[in-house]
Amino acid sequence: MKRAILKTINLFLGKFGAKIVSNSQDQFSMSSGLQRIIDHGIDVKSIIDIGASDGKWSMNALPCFPDAQFHAIEPLEEREEALQYLRKKHKRFDYELCVAGNTNNEQVLLNVAKDLDGSTVGGRGGSQRYVKQITIDSLVRSKKISGPFLMKFDTHGYELPILEGAKETLLSTNIIIMEVYNFKITDSSLFFYEMCGHMKRLGFQCFDIVDPMLRYYDKAFWQMDIFFYRQDCKLFDYKEYR
Repeated sequence: MKRAILKTINLFLGKFGAKIVSNSQDQFSMSSGLQRIIDHGIDVKSIIDIGASDGKWSMNALPCFPDAQFHAIEPLEEREEALQYLRKKHKRFDYELCVAGNTNNEQVLLNVAKDLDGSTVGGRGGSQRYVKQITIDSLVRSKKISGPFLMKFDTHGYELPILEGAKETLLSTNIIIMEVYNFKITDSSLFFYEMCGHMKRLGFQCFDIVDPMLRYYDKAFWQMDIFFYRQDCKLFDYKEYR
C-alpha cells in the first residue's frame, strides 16, 4: 500500500523534476556509507582522494573525519583553481596535480572526456594530453603522510596500476572506497566481481556498497562504490544476519 502511494506521488512530482526517495535507498548513499565507517569505529588518520575532480567528495567527507588529513590527486588542470581554493580554505586539505599509477615522474597519456568527469588513462575517445604520474607510496613518503589510511578511488579503469604503486601504503590502509564497474570501460579494467577477487588477494574484503548506478543507454547496472575493509577487521567475525 505504501509503495503504491509513493509511486503515485512520484508520478505527480516527476512532472516537476522531483522525487521522494525512500529510506532504503538512502541507506545506499555515500554519506550513509561514510557514517557506517564512523559507527564501526574504524581508525582513519589520513584520506587519499584519488581522482578528486574539484574536491567535492573530500569536502563531503571532511566533517565525517574531523581529525583526518585529506590529500587529493587529480590530473586535470581544469580542476586546479577549485582545488587551490579548497587548500586555502581548509588547513587539512592538500592536493597534487598528477595521475596516480605504478611509476614516478613519468609522462602518461590521459584521455580527456568532453565532460571532464570521464577522463582516464587508457580511456576511449575525447582529446589526449600527457600528464605526470606518481605512485601513492612516493606521495606518502614525500609528504610524510601518516596512516592508518582510507583511500578513495574514482579512476575509471586505472585501478590496477594505482594499487601496484601503493604496496607500502596498503599495509597501513584500513578502508578502500572504490568505484567499480559492470562493463569493461577500458581494455585493462576489471569487472566489479574480478576486482573483489583482486582486492581479496591484497587482503581486503567487500563490506559495504553505495551509489549503485544504472546506465543511461538501457538502464543496465553500470557501476557502484564498494567499501573494502581489511580482511582481519573484527566486523567479519560475525556471521549472522541479526
